[in-house]
Amino acid sequence: MKVRLAVLFIFLLLLPGCWSKYELTERGFVMGVAIDRNQNGQVELLTQIYRPSSPQADRPGNNPAESSINIETVNDTVMGAIRDIPIHLGRKAQWSHLRVILVGEQFAKKMDLMSMLDFFHRDHEPRSSVTLMITKGKAAKLLEKKPLIEQTTSQQLLRSSESSFLNTGKTLDTTLLDMILQVKSPNSDASVAYVYEDKADPALWSAAGIALLRDGKLASIVPAEKVKGILILQNKLRKGIMEAPCEGKERMEETSEVLALSVEKTPHYVKGRLVVDVKIRGEIAATELKCTSIKNEADEKRFVSGVERQMEKEAKEALAFIQKEKLDVIGIGNAIYRKNPKTWNQMKDNWDRQFSEIPFSFDIKLKLITGGSISARPVD
Repeated sequence: MKVRLAVLFIFLLLLPGCWSKYELTERGFVMGVAIDRNQNGQVELLTQIYRPSSPQADRPGNNPAESSINIETVNDTVMGAIRDIPIHLGRKAQWSHLRVILVGEQFAKKMDLMSMLDFFHRDHEPRSSVTLMITKGKAAKLLEKKPLIEQTTSQQLLRSSESSFLNTGKTLDTTLLDMILQVKSPNSDASVAYVYEDKADPALWSAAGIALLRDGKLASIVPAEKVKGILILQNKLRKGIMEAPCEGKERMEETSEVLALSVEKTPHYVKGRLVVDVKIRGEIAATELKCTSIKNEADEKRFVSGVERQMEKEAKEALAFIQKEKLDVIGIGNAIYRKNPKTWNQMKDNWDRQFSEIPFSFDIKLKLITGGSISARPVD
């Protein structure tokens, strides 16, 4: 019996425990942070802290307290601004629950994101899975808005970005780790999620568009209507609507939903010239028919061909945009490096120019999976 107790005691000593002596009341849990730059070149940091509510505050008849508070600090460095938070809050900032990092557009144009966000991937508290977004205008302005359905604005921005990427294909869902991996790749051109204030309703925002980075700095913005083509070329399109025009009928379109998509890009040489073959395979569902009746195999083939042409059109328009900007955010340079590092070393110094001149060919084959819960013909 004594031997068993001794063995049990030894195993108990090996169990991990809570290493931190801080109580919950001594920490302020950070949900989101907005980073801007003032006229003096200093860092303006707006930090959103979660405010826990008591059971009494949630009872009927009581005015509910805000779920978060914003603390603004200014310093020459991000770390200096962070260390000033306890001056106002009375608690040490805890970064392990950080949801989103917003970076103002003007700041991102002048500062290298890798150096600016060095604290967030060097410190042990922030997670590398935190969402990163570039904002139109000042980042703090968006973080100060009220959430629509979530408890905090930070959580609302996170869900908006995730939903826009997964369900509509209008932006990326970029994490801090995603950005680091892109910038540290052989070709450092990168793409990051973009968010801006809604023009129709200033109380809202839209997570749509992509911010393109060159050497870690903001170089260009992809408009929302071209994002789907970028995602196709990046093999990141999860779901999205393809709108194909009806032949011979103006301003009438039919829609289909992308259910699955696989994209392979193969760079190779033809008569000494670099070309890229793009092979796309996918599955779609007919979601809105206005001018097509799918009664037989020929009708189905005609409908699918129209969607394939539209997908190729959107991919080519997006490709033309990034080639004009000379920003390879679809991984062609990295693919060349993986296949032949010596070849890449000879090309990398003027890769931006070479990328802008590469001819692309497309081979797209889609499969219609379903016509919906009714017959695959327009409703009369």
